[in-house]
Amino acid sequence: MASNPFSSCLIDTSFDLDEALTLPQNLSQQITYSNSTIVADMPTALTTGDAVCAVCMEGFQSGIGGKKVPCGHVYHEACISALLSHRYSCPLCRRDISG
Repeated sequence: MASNPFSSCLIDTSFDLDEALTLPQNLSQQITYSNSTIVADMPTALTTGDAVCAVCMEGFQSGIGGKKVPCGHVYHEACISALLSHRYSCPLCRRDISG
């Protein structure tokens, strides 16, 4: 009869998966605050008339421009803020933009 390979494994009975998977009550507020802080710290760049945001593919309003991420790409403030809720990288070059 073959021995059970799991019979000698140590099991941590103090680990609670439900507790580990429970997110803090204010996590979405923390993420939103963090994203808005990162975006607010980005410089505003004036754009030319033919420039478009790579996230929404719409042009920038004249004289308003967009937010310039560290790699130099420019996006609408709302677009880059929404993007940061999913990932902290530039959608064009994938450079880290987490600050």
